Amino acid sequence: MFTSNHFPVSTVRPRQGGLHGRSDWLRLLFVCCLLTVAFAGSVRITYAAQLWLGLDDRALQLGFYQRTYHVHLPPSYTGTTALPLVMAFHGAYNNGRGMAGLTNFNNVADRFGFIAVYPDALNGVWNADGTGGQDDVAFVSAMLQQLSSTLKINPHRLYAMGFSSGAVFSEEVGCRLGSKLAAVASVAGHMTSDFAAKCAPGYPLPVITFHGTADPWMSFAGWADAAFGQRFLGATGDEDKWASLAACVTPAMTTSLPDTAPLDGTTVQRRVRSGCAAGAEMQLYIVNNGGHTWPGGLQYWPD
Repeated sequence: MFTSNHFPVSTVRPRQGGLHGRSDWLRLLFVCCLLTVAFAGSVRITYAAQLWLGLDDRALQLGFYQRTYHVHLPPSYTGTTALPLVMAFHGAYNNGRGMAGLTNFNNVADRFGFIAVYPDALNGVWNADGTGGQDDVAFVSAMLQQLSSTLKINPHRLYAMGFSSGAVFSEEVGCRLGSKLAAVASVAGHMTSDFAAKCAPGYPLPVITFHGTADPWMSFAGWADAAFGQRFLGATGDEDKWASLAACVTPAMTTSLPDTAPLDGTTVQRRVRSGCAAGAEMQLYIVNNGGHTWPGGLQYWPD
């Protein structure tokens, strides 16, 4: 286990497959991306059962497609006080309920008093750039509009996060809807170089990312997808791109965090880009020897 100055953080297993607006983005996203209840020793049947707990299934019609998503309201929601909202995007060939089970994020929402939303990709795959049959960013916009009309949501405290290909999508949502968001988080995935070239969030957007150096699926150093002719940014290149968009002037500063779980085979470093416009800050958590995983979440791949 490693810890921040404020919050305990669940153990990062190796090699496995209220909040106060923009200025407090780190408080929200550090907790959102790392804090989960103990899933050590969980079996698949427990994971399957978790998927169906505490979620309200919703749908909207967008063009030819009916789109679906799942909402979790914390016990503190009364309908009178506007709460923050965090969108959690699942990985490829998964779904929103699977994302809830992987991360146990409902418990985090309950603890810190925000609304958690788990959208579903069509056929399990996000089409971020709109070149396919559906525009998923348009779906996110329509979903937020529908949610805002039915729930008491703070429009200045909207967040996007994702895992794996959902992480790629969360960053692309930041590029296209950045002026509506307070911050973005990505875990084990980053946007493509093509999308980075045209990224225009419209605001100095704070971004926090987490990536394992031994990730066999989404390489820490970046990788080319020969089948689709795309190159995905590496973890440090991605952070530097967001820093450039936010006009950050301070060079990257990397510090090692205490290794409080020496038997798990990983250590963690934090790389920070600060001195950014509007008080934004970029943070990258480098999990040395870490795999393709949600830190502290379900171990769904073998070690």
